[in-house]
Amino acid sequence: MFASLHLITDIGKVMARGWTKRWNYRGKGHRPSHIEALEVKENTTFSDKEWKLPPSKSHLIRMMHLCALSKNKHTLTGITALGEDPESMSRCLEQLGVKFTRKEDKLSIQGPGLTGFVRPPSVLHAGNSGTALRFLMGLASRTEHLIMIDGDSSLRNRDHQDILNSLSSLGVKCSYGTEQERLPVLLQGPWKKYDTTVNTSKSSQPFSSLLLATEGIKEPFTIEISSESVSKRHAQLTMDLMIECGASIEQDGKIVTVQPWESTPPEHWQVPSDASMLAFTALSCVLSRREIIVANLPTENDSIGHEVLLKKLPEIGLQLIGHTLTPSENYNTVDINLVDANDLLPPLSAILALTGGGTISGAAHAMFKESDRIAKTAEMLQQFGIDCIVKNDGITIEGNQSIKKPTSMVQTFGDHRLQMTAILLATQTGATVEGPRLHQVADPSFLDRFSTMPAEVLVKGVQRES
Repeated sequence: MFASLHLITDIGKVMARGWTKRWNYRGKGHRPSHIEALEVKENTTFSDKEWKLPPSKSHLIRMMHLCALSKNKHTLTGITALGEDPESMSRCLEQLGVKFTRKEDKLSIQGPGLTGFVRPPSVLHAGNSGTALRFLMGLASRTEHLIMIDGDSSLRNRDHQDILNSLSSLGVKCSYGTEQERLPVLLQGPWKKYDTTVNTSKSSQPFSSLLLATEGIKEPFTIEISSESVSKRHAQLTMDLMIECGASIEQDGKIVTVQPWESTPPEHWQVPSDASMLAFTALSCVLSRREIIVANLPTENDSIGHEVLLKKLPEIGLQLIGHTLTPSENYNTVDINLVDANDLLPPLSAILALTGGGTISGAAHAMFKESDRIAKTAEMLQQFGIDCIVKNDGITIEGNQSIKKPTSMVQTFGDHRLQMTAILLATQTGATVEGPRLHQVADPSFLDRFSTMPAEVLVKGVQRES
């Protein structure tokens, strides 16, 4: 089958170019001379409703994956809204033969099991979700089907070499680009070995992908972690959920061994809320100087490293009593390490600028997200007149700064956390913010909390290079 691999890859790239246009973060069918944006009015307030956090997409995507590996029916609960990243995962799993049924806050999943996955009728397109993309790579590598996987323009520019190196070492046939656009990738399993190494210095996702892909193995599988790890809590989450589904995992230093197992998730499985989204609640509280009730606070155990924010709330001028977040006038200069929570970087940077300032460190791996999240956070904040100093692994920010209205469209670089931070800042100054639907990746209800709904507009200008 792989004798014609180059031809198949060329055909796939032609197909994927159409998907790339559709999934570009500036919107479907955009023209180079016009950029889609949101017009946010000055002094926009927040509604009096409780702030309900969306479900944790880190939990949700992993749970969907584990349920798809089971031949029984399972129901995920607590899904207030299904963001675009989980939507991308479900769409791709459906192409492999998984059935989904959505009703109210529940998502029922009927999987075919690993041996029941069918060859997808078209490209598996992960949209903007790096998690879905890498998990699907691991899943596809366990089948004998020839499967093409792609993503949007930002995913095409991100480096996926670490997971591909590990899969190649297992005997998986891989074909992919090596230039600026590294997708689509063409994969065909099965595995021919039961041990590999993985680099986790940029992301824990390759490690999690390999772990999840071990379902149905016939002999013990060994993974050696070849580097210092980032986002260790996300890797631990993967192992914890696997163990809940019947996996047996042993870890000795950097050597992890998975025994043969079959996925048996709970029949009803509660998805916790997304602790990283609490950073936007906190920024809203600082900006509006009013209390906000958080209806569904996650537990510390479900916060995947983001509980660092809860511990720092008193130092950044906020108090959490029960479910009520309240601003105070007391704050300090803060030093905070985000080695396991780099998603907090954009909103937390804005909070520090408006309160006591400080230094964010340990976030070097944020450079490999949708954008170079360190540099682009600084650029976005500077458009609001906020000064900061970019470091190798974070940002230093002076406190008690004032924000001003941007003189041009605020660039968000295809990063939903930059867009959400910019929109919140714009509620005070007014601004035109690039990317009207980026927030839907993680929190589709984000704009519903505003008293005045931002208007979608087209901004004239020359399209920037990606």
